[in-house]
Amino acid sequence: MKQERKDSTLGMVTSRECPHCGHHEIGFVTQDGEFHSLSPGTFIRIVESPSQVGPVRDKSETPIPTEREEQGRDRLWVPEPLRGDRVLRLKYSVLVKEHLFKGEMLGELYELAYLEKIEKLIEKVLDVPLAVILDRFFSAPHLASGDSRQIAEAMYRELDEIKRPVELMRGWLERREDRSLAELIAPKAIEAIGQEPAEDGQVQKELEGLTLEEFLAML
Repeated sequence: MKQERKDSTLGMVTSRECPHCGHHEIGFVTQDGEFHSLSPGTFIRIVESPSQVGPVRDKSETPIPTEREEQGRDRLWVPEPLRGDRVLRLKYSVLVKEHLFKGEMLGELYELAYLEKIEKLIEKVLDVPLAVILDRFFSAPHLASGDSRQIAEAMYRELDEIKRPVELMRGWLERREDRSLAELIAPKAIEAIGQEPAEDGQVQKELEGLTLEEFLAML
């Protein structure tokens, strides 16, 4: 007897940025534009001839961005008092998701951007095994397990040296006073910074060239 097909859903596997946290998630979009996350045990119907199915997009998405818009999705944020010191601006500057940034940096948003900064630095490691780097700086080669995001989170969770910059930045963002700024830049003095000014374009290039080992040495 021919089995009747019920509740069949046709979809196309795709990825998107979560509208809440900005992280990528995998799922499929149905023909009516509904996005469904994929998880173990989810059944989907596979279409072997995708040419018969028109392109579908998540209806919650904005129109396909232009190249310029795509490049502008990450926004550079530089703590202005630190802009004139190369080491400090490389240590504390982050790229923040454009749609999450509302004009003023907040502690929670900085923490998220800082984690993504470490994640990207981990992804750039090619010549030296990551376990060797972590053993050299922290005697913690065991943290080099998992994907780049899992490693970044483990480093942030278990290493005080990694978490300390976020704690200091939170303190300065909340109070904006000389005392919290002095703690942020220690052992340097406030009057000693500001001799190496740089525009956003230069800072962007400096961050692009930054390696994980260079960053860890700043901590």
